[in-house]
Amino acid sequence: MKPLPRLIPRFNLDYDFKDFFYCIKSNEKDFKFSQLESIFGKRSFFFTNLGRTALYIFLKALNLPKGSKVGVPLYSCTVVFDAIINAGHVPCFIDIELDNYTLDPHDLEEKIEDLSAVVVIHTFGRPADMDEINEIADGIPVIEDCAHSLLSEYKGRITGTLGDASFFSFKKYISAGEGGMLILNDEEFIEDVQKEIGLLKEPTKINEIKHSFFTYIHSSLYHKPLYGLFAFPIGSYINTNIKISTNGKFPITKIRKSDLGIFLKKLKGFREKVELQRRNSWILIDELESISLVLPYEKEHTWCNCYLFPVRFRNKRERDKAHELLRDFGVDSAKLYSETPKEARKFYGYRRNCPNSETIADTVLVVPNYYTLSEDEMMRVADSIKKVERLL
Repeated sequence: MKPLPRLIPRFNLDYDFKDFFYCIKSNEKDFKFSQLESIFGKRSFFFTNLGRTALYIFLKALNLPKGSKVGVPLYSCTVVFDAIINAGHVPCFIDIELDNYTLDPHDLEEKIEDLSAVVVIHTFGRPADMDEINEIADGIPVIEDCAHSLLSEYKGRITGTLGDASFFSFKKYISAGEGGMLILNDEEFIEDVQKEIGLLKEPTKINEIKHSFFTYIHSSLYHKPLYGLFAFPIGSYINTNIKISTNGKFPITKIRKSDLGIFLKKLKGFREKVELQRRNSWILIDELESISLVLPYEKEHTWCNCYLFPVRFRNKRERDKAHELLRDFGVDSAKLYSETPKEARKFYGYRRNCPNSETIADTVLVVPNYYTLSEDEMMRVADSIKKVERLL
């Protein structure tokens, strides 16, 4: 594979040496959560090592009978399914809406009778139709997966405050290393959540330091020119030649203080970065509005943080060709969740009853739009997509 020093990475990892140094100091700090309360209101906040751990904790706290069915969008990262299974339950797959990439209320209504809880994912930062979903659930616990949707809003309300509980991943968008947050909007569950959190182990200080260091190195490699010279070729080789299986298991611990500290630090003023990312997204929409590809327009009554920018092609062949051509033009992209339907059939009992999800998995590319990209770089991304469309 030839070196690509000008290759724009597909995602943003914004964790520099100052962040690493701050994380080391965070091991000795106690934290206040006034910043969280200013965003989400007065609520109960709990912290775990991963977002999926936060989901696991809440599902355990629900005290559902073992083997209960939990509704979850098929178009998702499979770690969400792992959290459901590790909590002792069974994922029941719900389809998504083609125009918004989020859970389809109509498909939920057809499957709700068998469900004991529902996980709603605000995919790409696009808020799902929470009013209709809550009405259909009618007392069944609704859990928001806000890993993509930090600061997104639905009808003037922040995502994470719209269901019975919600969980966030600090690795996503805000680049805080790792860490997860569980927010309770229904205090009925607080004692059981506290009990489950109390069972978690504390990470060691050595683990904290090693984790912060490797996060810093990983982030450094995810920027030009190192990304195209080293990180991308090595990552491609690993994905092609080395199969790493966790058998659905993941570490379940309390949060590292370093991850919590850098998350709270970065959260201050983060809305300004979201505004930059929205600006970059509008550049793409304005520049690409005349082409035939499907773009992610903002849905009425929502305010999207534009965490990821999906572009939909006509079929899998064109999407896969565009993925390769864009890289030749210096723009990396991601076929996000493209393998999930196949993995879900093989390991999670999926019965091919989510056609929209399968279509999206075969036809969507996520292209760079993150807040650290300049206007010139965004124009380069847009021009590359135009070239690709002409070649398809």
